[in-house]
Amino acid sequence: MRVSFRRIAGVAAVPLFLSAATACGGGGDGGRKAPDALSGDELRAVLLAQQELPPGWELTGGGAPVGDDEIAEADRSACQPVMDLVSGRSADIAPTGQADAGLLGPDGLGGAAHIGVNQYKEGQAAQLLDAARAALPTCAGFGVRQAGGDGIAPAATAVGESPWLGDGTLFFRLTMTTDAGALSIPYTVVRKGSALVLTSTLNDPGAGADAVPEVLLRAQVDKLAKAQLAKTGAKAQ
Repeated sequence: MRVSFRRIAGVAAVPLFLSAATACGGGGDGGRKAPDALSGDELRAVLLAQQELPPGWELTGGGAPVGDDEIAEADRSACQPVMDLVSGRSADIAPTGQADAGLLGPDGLGGAAHIGVNQYKEGQAAQLLDAARAALPTCAGFGVRQAGGDGIAPAATAVGESPWLGDGTLFFRLTMTTDAGALSIPYTVVRKGSALVLTSTLNDPGAGADAVPEVLLRAQVDKLAKAQLAKTGAKAQ
């Protein structure tokens, strides 16, 4: 998920579950710029426009990128890769560029969705995705630390099937028990080259949420792939 827990709190009126103690310094110097790397302006152009969305969906404005002080912290280190993917960054890996937007689905969906495209240095997008994929089987239950204290929000994950898009796709549902009720948030993350497409949907506490549909996700991945191909093609000439 690229929606930070700070912004989840604003939408659903639940407590914060971020820990400033996990702030990262920008990912260091590891990795090199990928041949298909897109700039900030190119990433913003890659995000789906209103006319490219499926019927019934609408953009609700750009989202603020998750900052390096907004990495959600798991109470078990083995599960931290899951929360790193939720945050779109880890203590060692930070995106070199981000573009985000909010979405509202048809009435039947009921919920605020998020879509984002993150650019990383070469190999780092795969590293984030693969680490979360490996961690999920052992993280059916864990906790997420609340900001500014020792409180733990019980959390659980369930991995589901997803369409195979790009160079790899991961779908899982994160459920958290908060003072305001239970949150059930579906995440679908697709890697294409050195970038990740990250989507999530948030409903009010106690309500279910449907994942962003395949038709929308596929349109975003295809648009990203086209931009990456144009970038590598231009460099090859």
